[in-house]
Amino acid sequence: MTSNRRIGTESSDTRRQLLIAAGELMREEGYAEVTSRKLAQRAGLKPQLVHYYFRTMGDLFEALFKFSTERYLAQLDRIATEKAPLARLFELNSDPAGATMQLEFLALANHRKEMHELIAAFGQELNTRVATIVRAEFADQGALFPNVTPEEIAAILEAVARGLAFSGRFNEDRFAGTRKVVSTWLQAVATNPRP
Repeated sequence: MTSNRRIGTESSDTRRQLLIAAGELMREEGYAEVTSRKLAQRAGLKPQLVHYYFRTMGDLFEALFKFSTERYLAQLDRIATEKAPLARLFELNSDPAGATMQLEFLALANHRKEMHELIAAFGQELNTRVATIVRAEFADQGALFPNVTPEEIAAILEAVARGLAFSGRFNEDRFAGTRKVVSTWLQAVATNPRP
């Protein structure tokens, strides 16, 4: 049964402040440490405000996931219009902070079915959007890969970038060097189209 109590609006600056603070806590301490008390303290607000904007912690995590993915998709839209979008896409996906959030959401999905469903739906949307960028870039560059779809190339790029980001948390020097090699190669693909 859903509570009839009043709840804060989604467009509120305070709600946004709570979501930003929740993301910081999640990256630094893990999702299990995101409590209403810690969140309120991080945001500099009273603990009651957390539940004014989010009925349950489950609601908070769902809102945080949607907030994070909306910001990510907005970055993808910008990347699609830039030069060397594959290199920019790789840089975005190999960001260690983003990788940490992804790991925390995946761990959370093991305990919350609704998070699992949100992540699965976002994964499909993400692969479709990234494949569109890959398809457009390959068409511009005249690159052809027989028997490989843009969706498969998108999945490979994402997996390599995320894998590097995850390992970069433990071996920063190797991560930085490898990230630079891949990024430089993708930049070269963009600036040296096939005749």
